[in-house]
Amino acid sequence: MAVIDKVTEGSISEQAGITAGDKLISINDLPIHDMLDYQFLASDDEITLLIEKADGEQWEIELEKDYDEDLGLHFNGFIFDKMKRCKNKCIFCFIDQLPEKMRATLYTKDDDYRYSFWYGNFITLTNLTESDWQKIIAMRLSPLYVSVHCMDPEIRAKMMNNPEAANIKAQLKRLSDADIMIHTQIVLCPGINDGKILKDTIEQLAAMHPCVQSIGIVPVGLTGHRNKLADLRVFDLKEIQDIITLIDGYQTRFRKEPGYGLVYLADEFYLAAGQPVPGDEYYDDYSQIENGIGLSRILLDDFSALEAQLPTEVPPRKVFLLTGESALPVMFTISRRLNAIAGLTVEVLPVKNSFFGGNVSVTGLLTGSDIIDFLGINYKGENIIIPEVVFRDGNDVLLDDVSIAEIAGITGANFQIVDGSAQSLVDAILEGA
Repeated sequence: MAVIDKVTEGSISEQAGITAGDKLISINDLPIHDMLDYQFLASDDEITLLIEKADGEQWEIELEKDYDEDLGLHFNGFIFDKMKRCKNKCIFCFIDQLPEKMRATLYTKDDDYRYSFWYGNFITLTNLTESDWQKIIAMRLSPLYVSVHCMDPEIRAKMMNNPEAANIKAQLKRLSDADIMIHTQIVLCPGINDGKILKDTIEQLAAMHPCVQSIGIVPVGLTGHRNKLADLRVFDLKEIQDIITLIDGYQTRFRKEPGYGLVYLADEFYLAAGQPVPGDEYYDDYSQIENGIGLSRILLDDFSALEAQLPTEVPPRKVFLLTGESALPVMFTISRRLNAIAGLTVEVLPVKNSFFGGNVSVTGLLTGSDIIDFLGINYKGENIIIPEVVFRDGNDVLLDDVSIAEIAGITGANFQIVDGSAQSLVDAILEGA
């Protein structure tokens, strides 16, 4: 059942006597598990609602309305039952590599197809029940985002430590037969699903176009907390260069047929190789942006579009840009241009991620403790810009539960939070200038 958070004033539901705090049990005798059920069932022009009032009394309310007319009911959250948890034990699972004693929610592994459709989360398909499949097909939940990793049944099952993972071909075919479009992900691990296995995976997925709309490839992320976990390593420079060459070749081929790039490498590959991220045309419609693929290009292009509006001179002002190590080349490119403005000094502060360790260097996984250790009291009174991606759940607390107020109190620095866009960054840098 779904707890009603708010009822729109003047709506058909308010007129029927439904109030905030009531519970929606069913529509047309069908239970409501999530917003998908609600939207699907509430669109009919004749519906029967089963409502439970605060005192436990149940009301059966029959409504006649225009098709797709909004009932005016609002809920707190998207899923009203339990999130579907991942039952795999992937050798590369990032959550299994987290340090101990962090917030309990950070250890939650979701593998919920509803989040895949609604938010673009990647799922494995291994945890779907038959009723889940029926709902996906009946509601035409398209596109979905699927973590494939490889198409070899035996290797995929070993990578995910789940024999059900071997059924990927049949599962993708079932989605294709139902005209469900999918965006796919490959977490690439050296010596496991790269090389010939990667080529075979790309070939098989490409053969499933148009069901397969895109293939995103991201490098395995390894923290320093891998005790008793599979022995994995990161790619070396030569391997990264070979991967870039391979995917560039596939992009050239796929731009002839089916007519666009289809397969895309994560920004990390190019940054690690010391190569510029590809141009805008490489990413087509940025279908893998939820995977972080193309974020660097968007930032650089949006900044480039703002350059003509930049002043030639400002009153003396010094600003520091805080970033993770992997984003350093991109932030250096932006800072060099800004430093051409007379009176303005922009310095980039690349913070090493010691909290997670390993090869973790993305800005979004920086912690308050690492920022404090990096800054010390050397930046007391200085203006430091920090991206909001380091915060979680829309608040001002970082992954290690250290707040921005605590960081400011210890370091004495003045922090300004930006939303990650080029416009927000430029506005913050020029503020007061």
